[in-house]
Amino acid sequence: MLRTPMPDLSVTVAELELTSPVIAGSGESTRTAEQIRACLDAGAAAVIAKSTNESEAAKAQLRAAEYALLDENFAARPLGRAERGDSLFCRSGLVDEPFEQWVELLAGLDRAAGDAFVVPSLIVGDLDEAVRMARAFEQAGLRWLELNVGAPHADEADPGAIRTGAELVRPIREAVALPLSVKVGGPDPVAAAVVAHDAGADAVVLATRAQGLVSDLETRRPVLGTFAAIGGSWAVPVTCRHLAKARHARPDACLVGTNGARRGLDVAQMLLAGASAVQLTSLVMTDGPAALRNVTDELSRYLDRQGVTARELVGESADAVLTYEEAAVEHRR
Repeated sequence: MLRTPMPDLSVTVAELELTSPVIAGSGESTRTAEQIRACLDAGAAAVIAKSTNESEAAKAQLRAAEYALLDENFAARPLGRAERGDSLFCRSGLVDEPFEQWVELLAGLDRAAGDAFVVPSLIVGDLDEAVRMARAFEQAGLRWLELNVGAPHADEADPGAIRTGAELVRPIREAVALPLSVKVGGPDPVAAAVVAHDAGADAVVLATRAQGLVSDLETRRPVLGTFAAIGGSWAVPVTCRHLAKARHARPDACLVGTNGARRGLDVAQMLLAGASAVQLTSLVMTDGPAALRNVTDELSRYLDRQGVTARELVGESADAVLTYEEAAVEHRR
């Protein structure tokens, strides 16, 4: 019996050919060789490694990191397998490894990744140091660099440990020639995406999580004791709006979605909104790397039902969005 051909999942991101739009995002589940290999074994087209910079204060934040899952009533429980309605609430820091060893580790993993990619993630502390680190990744043979200028933990970090702002893109872009994706966030991620794109980003990732405050209603104290970054599947429509707005502002920009995706249909939503690929981070932290295989399988089944390729989805819904005025005219007809 003839087997039905698999739908074409391939996409282009930052002028690189990816086997699928499913990317393991930078986080606690991509900070060791074993974790990165597990994501690759689960079919991730790329793995974004845990972010780094030179700041000892940023590394200390990781050692003091805490995580909780929040249910629909904001009741907290320890990190573990998440339900669809759960949110991840956490504070974090940067990878606690000597930089030269980290470069060597990632370069070796990338060389062994075949048609997938292992991607270093850089956050600016001192700008001159960030330029040096970006060049070191390039000189080691890494094929792709991500610069995170929207880290949600920056406002609560030690001053100078984590810098944000799309104005940081151009010095890194001018320092290296390798493909550069830039992760943005903040109060206006669409404006930040435009600045990053215009500064030379080959792809723009949007948007990082927001900071929140959740209180324990019994103790009347803050969960985790601090403000913390929050995200969940409820964020998918918000992320999709950011993607669509960025596509409208810069139609030639390559966009990557992040924040909220936990299943293949979430990835499809973000592709329709204008993303060429989607980073999944919280899912890997809560459900493990094997969950990425389920995401890819569900996306494949969706494409098969629709009779389209992943590339054909990109921006289809975003390009059909009406303004409120246009919708009113349509309604009056």
